[in-house]
Amino acid sequence: MSNPEIKEYLSRVGIRKIAELDTALLEAFGEKEGRRQIETLTELYDRAEERLYFGAGDSLYLRRQEELVDYFNADTKRSVLASSFYDRVFFRKALEYLVSMDDYVSGEILDIGCGNGILSGFLASRHPELTVTGTDLSERALSVARDISVGMNLTNISFISPEAMRGKNCDTLFSCRTFHENVPWKPLCETKKQENLSLEELSDLHKGFVRKLSGLMRPKGYLISIERYEDDIAYAGMVQALERAGLSRVRGTHQQFSCKNGDEMATFQANVFAQTL
Repeated sequence: MSNPEIKEYLSRVGIRKIAELDTALLEAFGEKEGRRQIETLTELYDRAEERLYFGAGDSLYLRRQEELVDYFNADTKRSVLASSFYDRVFFRKALEYLVSMDDYVSGEILDIGCGNGILSGFLASRHPELTVTGTDLSERALSVARDISVGMNLTNISFISPEAMRGKNCDTLFSCRTFHENVPWKPLCETKKQENLSLEELSDLHKGFVRKLSGLMRPKGYLISIERYEDDIAYAGMVQALERAGLSRVRGTHQQFSCKNGDEMATFQANVFAQTL
């Protein structure tokens, strides 16, 4: 049974079960506008899939999907609809993990790659005595996050651009679905080459992003990480890169869960890492 606190929070945000995104868009925006949005969304999906398959220069995985991110976060209604369709079950499981790891949440909290701020908002709601900051590359997502937090009457949370992060650090760093998007993976047409990488090579791929994360943490701080990885060598490379940067995995905090992500199944690895250097 779902945690009632989580169920109530997601309901207040507006997260609900949506079987088909197209149908939800038609219901929310009417026949004419809904059809226009469905056509636009189809075009954006096609372009995003092409970039994921063939790449886009040396751009990160995240940069290959920027148009989709901006489309979904063009307004709060559309953002919540998309989150309901793609992330409803994921949000519930991620929040259940956060509740179970309460002992590692303290001081100033930073949610890096916060998207529309639904997960950061839960941390602010659950810990009103703490301050929460969310940051994301998408200004549109940050705008939606601010709107949602105002609607939820959350006064201990703020959302800032990455440029405003300079010099800022935290006691608790929350990273959710950021590693995969900030590692320089090869496009899908070169996947076979990527699959042949050794543990050392995969660890090196993660090193740059890990360095950024560790630089945001205060001594003896905690990183709470929920990342989209199978329990495979790529995930092992991520863990090794973190450990080499002085972030030691806390025993007993690892959880793996799978859930439907839109039309697909996705697997996630959740851990807490302690800053030891």
